[in-house]
Amino acid sequence: MRILGRVWERVRRLIPGLTAFDEDIEWSLDRSRQMETRWTRGDETIECFRFDDGYVTTVHDDRREVTWQLTPGQVPLASALATAQLYLEHRLTSQTDREGRPFIGLTDNGPVQVFEEIPPEPVEYVYLDQIRTLEEFPDFITVDETLRNVFDRMAPARSSSRTSR
Repeated sequence: MRILGRVWERVRRLIPGLTAFDEDIEWSLDRSRQMETRWTRGDETIECFRFDDGYVTTVHDDRREVTWQLTPGQVPLASALATAQLYLEHRLTSQTDREGRPFIGLTDNGPVQVFEEIPPEPVEYVYLDQIRTLEEFPDFITVDETLRNVFDRMAPARSSSRTSR
């Protein structure tokens, strides 16, 4: 599969205009299992997977042969899915503050990354690390039936503390 990706990359370089094609491709949910979920679009893959006591979300770009982490380590499942959905919808990676907490800037025009101490427009900071349920997702991240199904499938089984008599 990797060979096909490299061949496609060479073809795109030879034929002008094909690079813009990737932006029109929709993300597709390739795999949704209890321990991992994978979305793909063109040469990009987003994976959300269980790691130790939490979840991690990564992006892999075959074109550049690079993988980066969207979460700042292990986070709750809803938080990991929020960072995945942020990238899926807005192609944004959250930033990390001094305490290591992931956040994204929010302007009147939607979510943004903030690279200046004094941004050019008013920005509200939205933290993504303490999201524990889909209902806690910020308004700029869509929660649809597919995401609900992914969450339900990946959520750890709840143990029952009932005792039979």
